[in-house]
Order: sequence, then structure tokens, then C-alpha cells
Amino acid sequence: MKPFNPVAVFVRGKRTGPVSPSTQKVVNQLSALSASRKQPRLLKLCDEDLIKHKTIMNAWTLYQRKKQQRQHEQLQKQYDSIQEAMEELKAISPRHYHWANKVEEKRFPLEMRVPTDYPADKPWVYNYKK
Repeated sequence: MKPFNPVAVFVRGKRTGPVSPSTQKVVNQLSALSASRKQPRLLKLCDEDLIKHKTIMNAWTLYQRKKQQRQHEQLQKQYDSIQEAMEELKAISPRHYHWANKVEEKRFPLEMRVPTDYPADKPWVYNYKK
């Protein structure tokens, strides 16, 4: 009789190699198409718990709505205050009003690249014309 050996041996399943790009493309397309069906499950609650849940959700929605309304009112007051200050500035000093509302030109040309710590692969073309 053989002695009992308590060491467990784990065998892995068949390993698959890297997936070809065309297969990966199909997998991505299928997962994107089936994404709409992946909705969260409905809660399975008794009637009493369902009523509690709906009450809490309605209260939370009401709280969020009131909070958003307060923020909107505060921003509206700020906007009205700014408008009033600008009208007052226009009445007192039109020169300062126009200076405050002057449109600033762009500081850098759109074609200019962001400076980096490393030298560029392509040198900057200083005589660039559209």
C-alpha cells in the first residue's frame, strides 16, 4: 500500500496564447453592443422595505433639488451684483468701463508649441506663415 501524501497538486487549464488583433476587435465590438443590457438588478424587497426605499430616494432627490436651487440663486445674485457694478462703473467712468471690458489679444501664436525640458525633434520654424 502507498503512503498517503497530503500535498495537493493544482493543474491549470489550457493556456491560451495572445489574441489576434482581428479577434480582439470583434470581442470589443460585441462587448460594446452588449453593454446596454448590463443594467443593475432590481432590488428584491418586501413591500414595507420598498416603501421605505422609495421614501428615502424621494427625500434625497428633493434635498438635491433644493441644494441645486440654492446654488443657482446664489450664482444669480452674484451675476446681478456684477451687472449692477458694471452699470455703475459705466455711469461713473466710461473710460475705465471700456478698459475693463477690453478684449485681450492672445499672448502666444496658436502654432507655438509648449516648451519642454528636452530639445525638439524638429526645430522651430520662425518664419512660419499661413
